[in-house]
Amino acid sequence: MNTNSDIRIGLIGLGYWGPNYLRIFSQLPGSQVTACAEKDLRKAAPFRRLFPGTNFYDDHRRLIDDPSIDALVIATPSRSHHALAKEALLAGKHVLVEKPMTVGPAEARDICRTARLMRKVVMVGHTFLFNAGVQALKHHIRSGLLGNLHYLHAERTNLGPIRDDVNALLDLAPHDVSIFLDLLGKMPRAVSAHGGSYVKTGREDVVFLNLFFPGNVLANIHVSWLDPRKVRRLTVIGSRKMAVFDDVDVSETIKIYDKGVIKEKRYSNFGEFQMILRDGDILIPKVALSEPLKNQCQYFIDVLRGRKPLLSGPEVGLRVVEVMDAAQRSLRAGGKTVALRS
Repeated sequence: MNTNSDIRIGLIGLGYWGPNYLRIFSQLPGSQVTACAEKDLRKAAPFRRLFPGTNFYDDHRRLIDDPSIDALVIATPSRSHHALAKEALLAGKHVLVEKPMTVGPAEARDICRTARLMRKVVMVGHTFLFNAGVQALKHHIRSGLLGNLHYLHAERTNLGPIRDDVNALLDLAPHDVSIFLDLLGKMPRAVSAHGGSYVKTGREDVVFLNLFFPGNVLANIHVSWLDPRKVRRLTVIGSRKMAVFDDVDVSETIKIYDKGVIKEKRYSNFGEFQMILRDGDILIPKVALSEPLKNQCQYFIDVLRGRKPLLSGPEVGLRVVEVMDAAQRSLRAGGKTVALRS
């Protein structure tokens, strides 16, 4: 790939996320979307006028076989990710694939092996890893500001959209799983999940997922398609301070609370440590507004240019898939705790 010329992008899928990738990569300096593939070409009709320099096909193999295309963006249903990504890698192309990378761990490991074999970049679209608020939260955690972490709680709820291909767990939880793994830098030892199917039998529209991390750190994720409010919130409780990331509140994305419980060395009349609740100030750090998907696309270009190390690579995608697979097995087993490999 000539690092002095534009990186030529091929896009497969013009469903939910595909049009956003088409818009962003067409606007980013140093990249151009030369071709898109969509089985239903009727979806491509509005984009033909907006992007006259882009070719549109109903067969993705036109992109796979095009030697002028440097990288493929895969924005198709999850069940097709493995086959398309592997086909692209074997054709010598770099890959940006939407989350989850694959539907199962075996397929994810195959993508990791193929990427190493072909020496090509695979990046997974875990967009929240490129969210300025999440990055700020990670900085404060890693700096020790919050102290030792006790637990994390994530809420991702709204009234719809209700999907036909996956349940709410597979639709929404990968976002927060990827955030947890990034913030903590480790895998959970085990998971358990409970859910309910209230709209469609056999497809959970509300799920509560518990993750048990080393160091006695607990994490919980609540996802739902049946909630009256759109919530995208993550709470982190530490021994020194507490933090809240609210992706819906663009003016106060991060809040750090100087609150906690102090164990006094003085003993009470009952021979126990006295517990004192500390309630201090609230710090609201400034977080610059930016579009996470645009940040992700720019990062992909920078990786291909050799300017930045790979973030959200295939190994990250594999770890998220492994957690989601264990969570799904727990859900099917009525909430039974499922251990993950160390």
